[in-house]
Amino acid sequence: MNRYIRVALASVAASGAACSNYLDCVECVTSPTSPTQATSTQRIVATQAKLWQLTNGDLARETSMFMQQMAGVGNQYQVIDKYSLDASGGGDFTTPYGGGGMIDLKNVESDARASGDKTMLGIALTMKAWLISVSADIWGDAPYTQAAQPSAFPTPVYDPQATVYDSLQNALSDAVANLNAGAGAGPSAAELVYKGDRTKWAALAHTLKARLYLHVAERDASAYAKALAEANLGISSNAGDYVTVQTSTAGEQNDWYQFQVVGQRTSYMRAGAFGVNLLTNANDPRLTELYQKATGAATVVGGTPGQSLTTAMGNASAKRLTDAYGQPLVTYNENLLIKAEALFMAGNLQAALDTLNKERALWATVPPSSWHTAITLTTQAAPVTLEQIMNEKYIVLFQNIEAWNDYKRTCFPKLTPGNGAVAIPGRLFYPTSERQTNGANVPADPVRNWNDPNACT
Repeated sequence: MNRYIRVALASVAASGAACSNYLDCVECVTSPTSPTQATSTQRIVATQAKLWQLTNGDLARETSMFMQQMAGVGNQYQVIDKYSLDASGGGDFTTPYGGGGMIDLKNVESDARASGDKTMLGIALTMKAWLISVSADIWGDAPYTQAAQPSAFPTPVYDPQATVYDSLQNALSDAVANLNAGAGAGPSAAELVYKGDRTKWAALAHTLKARLYLHVAERDASAYAKALAEANLGISSNAGDYVTVQTSTAGEQNDWYQFQVVGQRTSYMRAGAFGVNLLTNANDPRLTELYQKATGAATVVGGTPGQSLTTAMGNASAKRLTDAYGQPLVTYNENLLIKAEALFMAGNLQAALDTLNKERALWATVPPSSWHTAITLTTQAAPVTLEQIMNEKYIVLFQNIEAWNDYKRTCFPKLTPGNGAVAIPGRLFYPTSERQTNGANVPADPVRNWNDPNACT
């Protein structure tokens, strides 16, 4: 599919770095107009931009259709929403590994270890784990131990998904240890979200660890206790939310804005009927936070999977489609709901309910990042259920890939697969381009990944 996301990416993989509004050349070696080598700070910033492209682009749109938050109502998006998937797209599979990805982060790691900059090292390890976790989540087995080493391993082997998750947990633990050491300047204010704040980066790493433990909970019951322990050390307020930094400048705009508005693809995607109805039936005020009515319509109307566009169909809210809207990727709200799920699975129902209500209470105030407006929600009454927790998280994770990961594990919310399908897709195909270049190592495509053995039907 065409790419409409061009967020501040520089050609920093091998020999140089271009200038942009996000990636300025203050630290360029030699002439600022003709740099010959990228700095670690530039590589970190480029990697942040690449991560946003990966998590807010095609993958976010596809998974939001699988989760019926949005509906594919035209062209190739209607085909995807009918679960007619193929192996043609390879960009999202390779994104974590190339320029602005793992190959750059390995250079940052090497330089940081040599210079003793543990702040830079901790941030690089966190970013690496986050990027590669997307590959493990969506495709399962993936290159890791031999990845981004083109000279030594031009055709890297695929590590088993379980091994990749274990390796990422180790990388995140290493990241936390380095960040807590408090040594080194790191990228400082040049870093886009936390401005190099070690404490916020360490908390993010803990929340990512908690998230990844949940991803293996179908295989390892002890993962819930581990997730709870990490979440207790994770993001502790909305001031620590990891939210993308977007502007109205071309190339720095919100990804959904770039796709639907700049790319003029409003006929491709519209509001999803399940998401709209979930909020409408609960009289949830977040309906207008996430969705908007079609012009002239009395209510917000969503499309069902594979349905063709009608004039009555609404869309994502105007706020969500604003050029400078910062997309929440990992938040205190999510961290609390990770805790609520883990507490529920441990049988601590009152603590789970209290944590769920603590998260719902956050909506009454505007987070520092302003990713939502002030909305008052009613208190959730006892007894609490896993469905209530996961439905709340489904709303919090609007347009976020993580909603799909949650569903594959819990089968909540209770979605009905579209178009007569038995189940909602559990993974994507390895791309044809990868089979053509690394065919000896690419595994056969399973129906489901190792961490997700049980389909929701």
